[in-house]
Amino acid sequence: MARDKKPPPTNDGPAWEQLRRLFQAGSPEFVEVLRQRVSASILAAFAETWYTDTRVEARRLLFAYLERPLNAPRHEPLVKRLFKFADNAGDDAAMARFLVGLDRTVRRKRGTVTRWDARTRSHEAVEVIYTPPDTTLSRDDRAYAGVWFTQNREKFTRGRFLFSVPTRQYLRRRAWRYFRKLGKRHPDRYVPAVCTALKLYTDADVPDALGLLDNWGLVHVLFHHSAALESRPVGWFVSPTGTIQQLQPEPMYRPLWLRSPEPIFDMLVNAKCRPVCLWAAKMLRQHFPQRIAQVSLDELLDWLVSENAVLNDLAVDVLERIGGLEAVPVEKWLKLTEAARPDLLDRICEMVARVVKPEQVSFTDAVRLAMLRPVPLARLGMAFLNGKKPATAAEVQALFALREAQADPLRADLVKWATTVLAERSDFSPQWVLEFLDGRHEDVREIGWEWLQTDPRARDDVGVWQRLLESPYDNIRLRLVGILEDRAKEREGLAKFSMEHVRFLWATVLLNITRGSRAKPFVVRQVMDRVATHPDEAGELLPIIAVALRSCRGPEFRAGLSGVASFVERNPTRRPLVEAVFPELTWS
Repeated sequence: MARDKKPPPTNDGPAWEQLRRLFQAGSPEFVEVLRQRVSASILAAFAETWYTDTRVEARRLLFAYLERPLNAPRHEPLVKRLFKFADNAGDDAAMARFLVGLDRTVRRKRGTVTRWDARTRSHEAVEVIYTPPDTTLSRDDRAYAGVWFTQNREKFTRGRFLFSVPTRQYLRRRAWRYFRKLGKRHPDRYVPAVCTALKLYTDADVPDALGLLDNWGLVHVLFHHSAALESRPVGWFVSPTGTIQQLQPEPMYRPLWLRSPEPIFDMLVNAKCRPVCLWAAKMLRQHFPQRIAQVSLDELLDWLVSENAVLNDLAVDVLERIGGLEAVPVEKWLKLTEAARPDLLDRICEMVARVVKPEQVSFTDAVRLAMLRPVPLARLGMAFLNGKKPATAAEVQALFALREAQADPLRADLVKWATTVLAERSDFSPQWVLEFLDGRHEDVREIGWEWLQTDPRARDDVGVWQRLLESPYDNIRLRLVGILEDRAKEREGLAKFSMEHVRFLWATVLLNITRGSRAKPFVVRQVMDRVATHPDEAGELLPIIAVALRSCRGPEFRAGLSGVASFVERNPTRRPLVEAVFPELTWS
C-alpha cells in the first residue's frame, strides 16, 4: 500500500506569520528577515507563492533577494525553485540576476602541486588553478540563530552553502545557457537582457585577472570568441598560446551588438565594473567612433572628473583631438584641474596651457594653482604667473604665501620669482625679506638669505638685523654670527646695533651647545675682543665665555684660555673676577 505524501508545511509559527506580513506589505526588511529563516521545506513551498505574485512590490523584493549573496543557509530549495520558475517563464531580468549571483559563488585560487616528470625522472613544482571545496563569499554568522544553526555551526562556518562546488558550476552554466538560447531564438531580447546583467557586475567581482575568468557568464558575453581563452566545464582558462593582455572584444552574437551603439554606450557610462567599461570603450572605438564624436563638450568635461576611470581616459583622448576648448570658462578649467585624477594631470594641464592665455587667469587664481601639491598644477600656476606683477596690497601678500608652496620641486623657483618681483616694486620694504627668512622650509630660507645679501636696502636695515637676532632657525643665527664678525672688523662695524642685542645673540649661539659648535670659535673670539676693548663689561661677558669654553675641545679650548690669560695680564685688577668665573684655573 502506497504511503500518503505529507502536505508541505505552511508555516513554522509566529515568526513565519510576521515574515508573510512583511512580504504582503512589500517592506524592505523582508529580504533580511527571510535570509535568517533556515526551514528548507517551508522556503521551498514559499518559492511558488513569491514568484507568481504579480505585484510590483513582490518583484522588487525578488530582485533585492537575488542581488544579495547566494549564501543564506538552507536556502538551496528556494533558490533552485526560483531559478526554475524564471528559466521556464523566460524571465530575462531574473535570469540576469541569477547569472551574476552564480558567477560570484565560485572563486578559484592559484597554488602549486608536486608532480613526477617522467622525462627528467624528478619531482617538479607546478602552478595550478584550483577551486577550494568550501569556496563561498564571507558571511556574518552572528546574524543566524536557531536549533538547526546551533547543531550545524561547524559546517556552516566552513562555508559549504549554498550548494556544492560542482552544483554551483552546473547552475552557472545553466544560467549562461539561458542567454545563449535567447540569442538564437529571440535575438531582439538578447542584448537588453545581457546588458541588465552587465550593469550588476562590480569591480569587487573582478579583483584581478583570475577573478575576471571566474565570472563564467561575464566572459562569455564579452570574450566568447577570444583566441586568448578557452572554456572548460570547470571554468575559463588562458589558452596555451594566449595571454590575458591579448583580450579584445570578441562578444557572443557580435552581429546583435553591431545593430546599434546605444546599448554599448550605455555600458560605457553606467556599468560599475571596469572590465565592462573597457570592453564598451573598445567596441565604440572599433565600430562606432561616430557615437563618441556625438558626445557634447560639457559631457566630456564632466567625464574628466567622473569616478569611472575609463571615462576619464576616453575624455582626455577626445579632448586632445577636438577644437572649441577656448570657449570653456577659465573657472571651469581650474575646477577640473583640481578635481581630476592625478595620473591624468600632465595631459590635462597641457591642454589648459594650450587654450588658456595667462591674461585670462587672475593673479590670485594663478598663485592658488602654484600653491597646490601636484607638480603639474603647480607648474601650470607658475606658467600663468610668469609676466604678471602684483597690483594691490592683497596680491603682494599673496606672494608671501608661496613660501608654503606644496610642490617641493618647484617651491624654490616660485620663491625666487616672488623675490625678484618684490624687489622691483617702488614701495619695497626691507621687512619683506623676513617673510622668507622666517619660512619653515630650508630652501625658502636659503633664497631669503641670498636676497638679504644681494639687496643693500635689506642688508643695511637695522630693523631686519634686530629681527634676525630672534630667529628660531640655527642656520640663520649661525650665519648672522659670521656677518657680525665681519662687521666687527670694520670701524664702527657694530655701532648701529645695541650692545644688548649683540650679547643676546652671543649667548644664544654659545648656549646652543649641541648645534652651535661651528660658530662657537668665532663667537668666543668676538666676545674676547669685546672684553679686551671694554673691560668694564667683563662681569657680563666672562660667564658667557665660560659656558662656551666648557663645551669646546682641543685648539678651541686652548685658544679661549689663552685669551682669558691675556685679559688678566692686561687687566690684573680683574683677576679675582676671572678666578671666580674659572675656579679650575691655577696661576703660577
